[in-house]
Amino acid sequence: MSIERTPLVSFSEDSGVHVIFISNGVNNSLNNDGLRDLLIAITDAQASADSPILITGTGDRAFSMGYSADCRRISDKMHIREAYSLGTTIARAMTRSEQPVISAVNGFALGLGLEIALCSDIVICSDTARFGMPEVVFGIPSLTGIIPEIPDRFPGKVYSRVKSGKIFDAVQAKESGLVSTIMDHKNFIRQSIEYSGKVEPRLLRLIKSGHSGSQYRNIVDDLFFRIYDPDCLSMTQLERFRNKL
Repeated sequence: MSIERTPLVSFSEDSGVHVIFISNGVNNSLNNDGLRDLLIAITDAQASADSPILITGTGDRAFSMGYSADCRRISDKMHIREAYSLGTTIARAMTRSEQPVISAVNGFALGLGLEIALCSDIVICSDTARFGMPEVVFGIPSLTGIIPEIPDRFPGKVYSRVKSGKIFDAVQAKESGLVSTIMDHKNFIRQSIEYSGKVEPRLLRLIKSGHSGSQYRNIVDDLFFRIYDPDCLSMTQLERFRNKL
């Protein structure tokens, strides 16, 4: 007998905006099930009317604090291959979408959570937002292939901040060119929906037409599993690090 699980991502429409909520505990972490749910939600949103797509997280603590798996699964190449396949498919769906895709970050966007935001056309955040790629330090690989495209998508200091593995705040994110606008954390979701409803789709399509994709993407995909070394991973330590934040 199969047991139905609670989806880790929800999809609804609000004021003409397709709103996707990442919802998995206080950290809104994403495992393979969550990635599948996110891909389904994005696909459903793209199949609907030509309206903006807003991706955000439930609660105040996190947009998403990244990928989550136990040590056994993160060390299983078949499991991580599935995660990588899902992650790169999500990245392609977001970057190639004809509809504007906006990520609204309230709280932490770390690791895979940050990667999802980087795949968006526009990133907005609350004044309590924090960004970073601590996975660099703990040996957890990128799961979307978007990292080499950062210099093309976000000219400025975004790439250097991401590759450092350090966590940076909303003001630093805006100064770097990652974030378009910073909003008050109070009533942040409602403000984000109103902001998304004012985005001009035709302008975003023009911007997207100039993004041909990084020349390094195929190289990264080809080498990913050659350099992936599960013996170097520290998922337990990464989870402890997240929980202390």
